[in-house]
Amino acid sequence: MARDALLAVDAGTSTIKAVAFDTEGAELGSARRETETLHPEPGHAEQEMATVRDRTFGVLRELVGDLPSAVEPHGLGITGQGDGLWAVTSDGQPAGTAILWSDSRAAPLLEEWEADGTLDEIVEQCGSAPYPGMSLPLLVWLSRNEPERFDSIGTVLSCKDWLAHELTGVASIDHSEATVPYLDSSTERIDPEIFETVGLPEGQELLPDLTAPTEVVGTVTEAAAGATGLDVGLPVVSGPFDVPASGIGSGTATPGDGSVTLGTSLTHQVLADGPSADAAGIGMALGVDGLWTYAVGSNAGTPSLDWAADAVADVADVADLEPLATQAPVGSDGVLYHPYLSTTGERGPFVDPDARAQFLGLTPEHDTEHLVRAVYEGLSLAVRDCIEHLPADTPSVAASGGGARSDLWCQLLADCLDRSVVVPADAEPGAKGVAVVLGVALGEYDSLAAGVDRAVSADRRYTPREANAAVYDSLYDLFVDVREEMEAVWTRRGEAYRELDDS
Repeated sequence: MARDALLAVDAGTSTIKAVAFDTEGAELGSARRETETLHPEPGHAEQEMATVRDRTFGVLRELVGDLPSAVEPHGLGITGQGDGLWAVTSDGQPAGTAILWSDSRAAPLLEEWEADGTLDEIVEQCGSAPYPGMSLPLLVWLSRNEPERFDSIGTVLSCKDWLAHELTGVASIDHSEATVPYLDSSTERIDPEIFETVGLPEGQELLPDLTAPTEVVGTVTEAAAGATGLDVGLPVVSGPFDVPASGIGSGTATPGDGSVTLGTSLTHQVLADGPSADAAGIGMALGVDGLWTYAVGSNAGTPSLDWAADAVADVADVADLEPLATQAPVGSDGVLYHPYLSTTGERGPFVDPDARAQFLGLTPEHDTEHLVRAVYEGLSLAVRDCIEHLPADTPSVAASGGGARSDLWCQLLADCLDRSVVVPADAEPGAKGVAVVLGVALGEYDSLAAGVDRAVSADRRYTPREANAAVYDSLYDLFVDVREEMEAVWTRRGEAYRELDDS
């Protein structure tokens, strides 16, 4: 008897993964390949669209080829890195390289929009402000700086929508990708007047059809079947992009559910029952049951641990940090760490390109153990700083990503947040999330909540320790007060070193 499989692709910025699940959520097989990001100029981040497609087709071919004969693929769901500009010409060919979400070439344009009030108009319409790596500012930038390339664009896509297009021949965009800045938050429909707002009326013709992530956008073509090993006619869903997909795959499916991804950067989100005018972060409609997700991304993340392993503790692996950190007491004997290690500063819950990491409170009595524990504590307080800005008081938080493998960090999160932290059993929550969405589209699950209940399970749960939670509650106030006082210092430091570089 054939065993139905839900196939899922998660095309991340650095890794493309394909995973097969059964309808109970068990993993049946997986494959992965790395990809490269190009930096042709400072502030530019790009990828070759054909390379991403070919490597995605390759992981699908490997996955399908390794599945047992009794497993029958029932459909394919696709998620991946969000935002950016994956534009195609009128005949469906790449209109140049893809410009990624992390690209900053359009940053001066956002400053212009903020100064002339355009940004306020955009926020009033869709509920959140765009950032430089989103498709609208990138389109306007191209129209001004590379007009020939802009004129060649026939359709604006995202990474996952580009892959769905190559599999099915159909161009679409889902609600999570379209919300900022194309949707009217009150109707959850595309408002083409946004192009008039930014002085690019010709852009109205460039958006594809809006399709809910639980709708089948098309089926695998004969050409795509030959390249992937998939059956011709297999249904394809272009689901939400990787942030909301990972939330679903971590177990968040009802209003108030929250999750955090502990990776190279930190991503925090909470589900809400519709848009919220007062919510912080970037709000995105899911296109399912009126649900919205609000997300705050931070540049802080596992690089602080990598740096601590190399520069502070001189150990071979990040895992070797935990025994050191446990030797220091709660609060690290007065050492506080702000984890703003990125050379691009911080983006959430505050935006400051000059923000930098620092230890506060060092004395000769402090040693490696104190510094290492302070790094873990600073990262955990940074997570709380982001979650405090989200529009719900979540009773528990699902934690995923590479950092969730750390028992120490997960327990510190529970203590700092003073709420339970649940680690899902799946190592690939993005793929699991879009598999659940696919299951809803195919009628396997009645709703997202039903799919999560059936297919997502918890591996570990951490509960806050009362005494430690009280300490971290006090330290959180200090953490925020100091980083707010440091903003002027960071600015002055940046100015001083830029002056030195120019001299």
